[in-house]
Amino acid sequence: MSITKKINLILLFLFLSKITGQSVADKYGDRIELLGIPFKDPLVLCQILIAIFISIAFLQSGIDKLVDRDGNLDFLKEHFSNSIFSKIVPLLLTVLTIFELLSSLTLIYGVFYALSEKTTLWIFYGFVVTSLTITFLFLGQRIAKDYVGAAVLVPYFILIMLGIMSMY
Repeated sequence: MSITKKINLILLFLFLSKITGQSVADKYGDRIELLGIPFKDPLVLCQILIAIFISIAFLQSGIDKLVDRDGNLDFLKEHFSNSIFSKIVPLLLTVLTIFELLSSLTLIYGVFYALSEKTTLWIFYGFVVTSLTITFLFLGQRIAKDYVGAAVLVPYFILIMLGIMSMY
């Protein structure tokens, strides 16, 4: 894209921002409203959206481990065949399933609690349980020497940490 086109786009953006009115902060101040639901501030909305996103991932993963336990067990036995976890894979799968479901259910409860009670306390608890679950997953991937699998977990962990840090 040429420099002229870039300048024109910037000018168009500036012009449109002037004619469209207020920013979210100008319009709502320290409160924000989405679909008629008032939020204390944009961070609360972010916390709720992060909780929904992470709960979907963990609920799906936990349900998959319940529905297809044999398939997951076969995969994990192979995955950890040359590691210190090779003899306790069924136990680890059970623990991981419990933690994934606990993580997602705590976050789902936290979203409803935040909407009804106007506090994100239970989302915080969900983020803590979820961060422990991700840490367990990360440890397993590193011990199995699946460095790519471990790296995939990092963005989830960062997102959860941002959710926790936004509460202070």
